[in-house]
Formats: sequence, C-alpha cells, structure tokens
Amino acid sequence: MVSVALAGAGRPLSGLAQSRANAAPADPVAAASARKRFGEGDTLVGVLVPPLDGPFARASASLLAGVAAAHARDGKGIVVEAVEVDDQADQLSLSLAELHERRAAMVIGPMTRNGATALVELGAVPLPTLALNLPDGELPVPARLSFFGLAIEAEARQAAAQSYAAALARAATRRPRATIVAATTPLARRGAQAFRESWVSLGGEVGETLEFDRPLPSRELRARITRPAPDVLMLSMRAEQARVLRGAVGAGVAVWSTSLASIGNLPTLALPELDGLRVLEMPWLVDPDNASVKAYAKAPASFNIEMQRLYALGIDAFRVGRQMIAGDAAFELDGVTGRLAFDRTVSPRVERVALPAEYRNGRPAPLVAP
Repeated sequence: MVSVALAGAGRPLSGLAQSRANAAPADPVAAASARKRFGEGDTLVGVLVPPLDGPFARASASLLAGVAAAHARDGKGIVVEAVEVDDQADQLSLSLAELHERRAAMVIGPMTRNGATALVELGAVPLPTLALNLPDGELPVPARLSFFGLAIEAEARQAAAQSYAAALARAATRRPRATIVAATTPLARRGAQAFRESWVSLGGEVGETLEFDRPLPSRELRARITRPAPDVLMLSMRAEQARVLRGAVGAGVAVWSTSLASIGNLPTLALPELDGLRVLEMPWLVDPDNASVKAYAKAPASFNIEMQRLYALGIDAFRVGRQMIAGDAAFELDGVTGRLAFDRTVSPRVERVALPAEYRNGRPAPLVAP
C-alpha cells in the first residue's frame, strides 16, 4: 500500500534532475532512473511522474528506478522517457497529446489518486494509459484508460475475506464478529471502511469503528475492544501503533491488518510484540525466494520501505505495460507486488492479490495455509 499526494508542473526533466544524472550514481538501477530517457528501439513508453526537483522527488525516483530494473530485463526494443507533470487535468492532457503526436505506444502514470481522477474527468485519452492509482467517484472510464496500484482498499477487502472464512469455520452456529480499530489518518480510515463494507457483505457482525490516536490505548478503548470478544480484530494503522494494541486481546482472537502495519523484511528492525499479527504484503518485501522477486535487481540499499514499494510498483507497471502494448486484453502475471490479473472486458483495473503474511520473530513472513 502506498498513498501519495503529489503536485508539480508538466515539463522535461529539470536542470537539477539532469545534474543528478550527470553525477552518475554508483548503482546502475539508480543511474538509469536518473536519466530522462533510457533504452533503444522503436517503441516509446512515457512515464508520468511528479517533478524530480520537487517535494516528491524520492517517490518519482523510486518508481523510475523500478521501471528501469524491469526494463533492464524485459525492455528489448523499448525506449522509456520520464515526463514530469502535475496531476491537473490540463497538464495531463498536454503531456498525453505530446506523447501521442510522437507516436508513443503507451503511457504509465500518473501516480496520484487526483491524477487518476483527472484522467477520468478528461472523458477520453488519446493513447493507452495505465494510471498507477484509482480514481475517486463513479464516472465512466475512457476506453484506453486502465488502472493499477497498491490501493489500501483492495488489501482491506482481501483481509476481510480471508479472516471471515477462518472465523466462520470456528464460529459454526453464529455470525462471526469483527472489531475494527483505525488510526485517524485518511489512509487508515479508508482501509477500515473497506474492511467493514466487505465484512458486512459477507454476513458478519461489526460494531462501530474505534479510533486510536494516542501513544497508549486508554482503559476504555481496551474494554471496548474485548467486550464482547471479537472473532477478528482489524487494526488499520501503522506498525508502531499496532504494537501497543496487539496485546489487548488474547490468543483466541485473530488479529489482521493491511500492509500499513507491515515493516517488510527490513534487517534493522524487529517488532516481536506483533508476532501473530497477519498482514497483506507484496512478495517483494517478504518473500525473497519468489521467482519473480529473484528475477529483478534489488533496490538501492538507501531505499526505505515506502520507496521499496514504489520500486516494486515500477517493476510490475512496466511488465503490465508490455502486456498491453502486445495487445493482450486479458492476462495474468506473477508479480513482485502480488498475483496480477487483467481482463478489459470485465474491468479497467488490474486486480492485485497481495500475499498473506504473519509476524514471526518480529518480522512478517509468508503465511503457509494449514
């Protein structure tokens, strides 16, 4: 899961970005991502990113580094060009028109929810475009526009489905009950709402969503979590918050979260207080033996977990883009972000199934079904 709110202006790479390119980073993937254009061939792919000299430079560079890693392995005959653009409809329209005039095969991006919404509001796009986020609202989607991303809502619905199935098997004669505790951030609240809607649609019971925004849980909050005792406790919050609530319920309650509460496989951090917590995560961060993960260059050591997520998103976005360029209206991929499936006749979205993981010895590890 990655939530990015980005802004900027549509233009070629800035002088600052060019100076970074001239600095020639030691890591070959980082070096590729710093260039405006890489690859050789007759097929042009544009990647729309926020300004590389702006406040979201790290997000842009992380995504481009992932695209470069995928291109290094799978990019024969393809030229990739980064285009800096904000998420306003007029700027996006100009960038798409320019790439269309240059006969680009497709566009990957923009990265933001606002940008994805702006593309929908345009009513039409001139060439195949893969937005890396989901739009707001229910407007009709233009024919050449598709969506792929790391939406928290999809992970929350997957957590609800998996935890409900296990709880139903245990409850037997009654409806499974869930308790949801969410941090007060917009991202956490979106995840909590998606879990609630999915849980209720499956037939489960759930009380009001409880909010947690303090360093330590109050006695009242602990009491509300445990009375009545839920079958499933959903913690829609980051790991440092979840660690102080994990112990509020006994071993008989299944505790779930999304990737929001995952620390991935960071070697410098372990949270044993979270052992037993189940999360939805991408193979890139918890399953190094996965064949797809092993196929691509590792991210630079300086990348934090959110940059790692965007790097992995860049890898899979390029792979999805190649399938679309080839004219595949339906396909499946074993992605580094999860199992991916697309069928344009059913939905404009690339569906991503994240990998269930469980904290063991302080870090999430792939969950092996019993």
